[in-house]
Amino acid sequence: MKRLGVFVAAGFLFAAAPAFDQTVGTCPRGGGGNQPPPARVLFDLGSAQLRAADKPVIAQAAATAKARQVTVICLIGHTDKLGDKTFNEKLARSRAQAVAAQMIRDGVPANHLYIVADAEAFGNMSLGKEDASVVDRKVTIFFSR
Repeated sequence: MKRLGVFVAAGFLFAAAPAFDQTVGTCPRGGGGNQPPPARVLFDLGSAQLRAADKPVIAQAAATAKARQVTVICLIGHTDKLGDKTFNEKLARSRAQAVAAQMIRDGVPANHLYIVADAEAFGNMSLGKEDASVVDRKVTIFFSR
């Protein structure tokens, strides 16, 4: 029964994810040293829903990309190490897709976006006062050319 709940939750995540022309897979390399610094968008446990507080972060990233004429933006979805690994992989991708959808609404062309899922990459790291699981639930926005 527990497994059925995970599959139902995963189904809802993907039913809500929009389809755009962004590339899914790996990010191209390159960019040089004059690229804008990465941005970080946090998510709640088990969720791919954007927080209202993080929408300005995405809007700023979109504005920076347009101003600097960045044509390659890597959106790397992450999760903590809690829960099922397969579910976390899908959740990481859904988080990156949610950020991509918002960036497209903010004026970034879909074909400039690359979606990568890197679930559980940083889980269980010691980050001092911050709860490692909380900061692992994120999408990192990297700029390239």
